[in-house]
Amino acid sequence: MIIKKPPAMNDAFIESNVVKRFSPLARQVLAASGPIISSAAAGMTNGFSAILLPQLQQPDSKLSITEDQASWIASMAPLPMALGCILGGYLMERCGRKTAHLLLNVSFAIGWCVLSTAGSYPQILAGRFITGLSCGLVGPPASVYIAETSDPKYRGILLAGVTFAVSGGILLAHLFGTFFQWQTAALLCSLFMIVAYVLMVVSPESPAWLLARGSRSEAETSFRWLRGYDPASRQEFDAMVARSEQREKDTQTQTEQKRSPYRRREFLMPLATLLVFFGTMQFSGVNIVAFYSIALMKTTIGSDSLNEYLAMLIVDLVRVVTSLVACILLRSVGRRPLAMASGVGTTVSLIGLSIFLYFQTSIPLYRNYSWLSLVFLISYIVFVGIGLFPLPWCMTGEIFPVATRGLGSGLTSSFNFVCFFAVIKTGPTLFATVGINGTFLVYGVISLLGTLLLYVILPETKNRTLQEIEEQFRRGRSKAKDAEAPTPVEGTSSGSLPAGVPQTVSQVPVEKY
Repeated sequence: MIIKKPPAMNDAFIESNVVKRFSPLARQVLAASGPIISSAAAGMTNGFSAILLPQLQQPDSKLSITEDQASWIASMAPLPMALGCILGGYLMERCGRKTAHLLLNVSFAIGWCVLSTAGSYPQILAGRFITGLSCGLVGPPASVYIAETSDPKYRGILLAGVTFAVSGGILLAHLFGTFFQWQTAALLCSLFMIVAYVLMVVSPESPAWLLARGSRSEAETSFRWLRGYDPASRQEFDAMVARSEQREKDTQTQTEQKRSPYRRREFLMPLATLLVFFGTMQFSGVNIVAFYSIALMKTTIGSDSLNEYLAMLIVDLVRVVTSLVACILLRSVGRRPLAMASGVGTTVSLIGLSIFLYFQTSIPLYRNYSWLSLVFLISYIVFVGIGLFPLPWCMTGEIFPVATRGLGSGLTSSFNFVCFFAVIKTGPTLFATVGINGTFLVYGVISLLGTLLLYVILPETKNRTLQEIEEQFRRGRSKAKDAEAPTPVEGTSSGSLPAGVPQTVSQVPVEKY
């Protein structure tokens, strides 16, 4: 691969007409808005069954379904999500991050339109399948695109916007279903895809993807559109180019040719970390509440207590507020402490809810305090929402090397949705076998075990560039401090490249611009 020197540009002209008109942060937020709105559609898909199934099961419904059909309608969306993740990873590597988003927005719109016009059980399954496939498609590209187009200072909060959008999408789906028929609700959901498509049209392609394809000039144009011309961004782009050149040289050596990039530590360690993270998140029951909200509320708070629709909307609102708090926390708190606090709080909330539900169903005295079950449930939503839910999605776009980012994010996102499907499909069976309290106890134990394992393997990535994170995994956590303060090499200075980029890379000549 030959990286060509870009054509001369008039920096003063570009700064006066673009940089001075819109700040780099505003342009990064604009670029992230398309994936974030697409992620909101994924949340709508997750929450849609909670309002679709009760309407279909009403006596006056034009379309009647059985309990088994209801189970398949709920689980049909998670079923193709794993396949969608693999396709999403392939599309974003082959066609580009931007093109992948444009395609998945079209796919989402088709799925919602099929649902809005569905008049039979097979048509509903088809619509749920297409929207579920689109959820998988949006998983890898959204996190990767935002990570590659945002400044390390803002990357955490913008990536957290994905999970905030998912939570907001669940709330919107439930609101639409509360006030409208499910066909109208599906049509309203499709309108969001038009907005997401337009936002992606006006946003640039990922600079990292362009640079990996040898398009140095286009990569620099995209990077400057997003980041401006301040010294820090100039230095970071120098590091990206140097790392790309060094990576190309490595692939030409005999050692690197014999060793696949998918067998290296910097790929295998992030893969194992995210598999554990996604497994812990899903098997702690994070999506059970969204998919079976109304049925769960009837059992948890009692049919004579709070209105189950009101309780559902309260939980949804808490989820959205928690996601917003998570965005703020990810801006100021490291990934590891947030993950540990979330894991411990989730475990305590689940086990506490399990114990209280046991007494509530066994001792008549406790039946008058069923509202406390809602408090435990809200506590669970809060703790799982500040860490276990947003962090793995945030780190999907951060911790894989650019050469393996498509496959790595696709595999881990696919594994997440396989677990998603398993949890949703087995949830009703688990409720019937061990009861609501027993189910929450199982989820609590899994949360505890996953948190302990994450304590051992989870790295800290806050405020690190993607190049620094790659070097951190290459060296291992024991040498993380060395990565933060590299030893200067003769003839160079420690400030010549961002921390974590090897000094051998810094010696590669880089054309200035």
